[in-house]
Amino acid sequence: MPDEKFNFTKAYQELEEINEWFQGEDIDLDEALKKYERGIELVKKCQERLKEAENKFEDIKKKYDSSEQM
Repeated sequence: MPDEKFNFTKAYQELEEINEWFQGEDIDLDEALKKYERGIELVKKCQERLKEAENKFEDIKKKYDSSEQM
């Protein structure tokens, strides 16, 4: 079951912010580790959400492809 509270757009924006942070000159190692872990978590959730969307698109396509053949 998908995480209803997960917002793909917000997650993507947060990933962008993390990426920008890593582009800075003054990087704290402990903070970098936290941000790296958070980034990996967000990437995994985004991949899962994209896969769910892909499956849904396929289901919709099959539904309408089969109905056209009737």
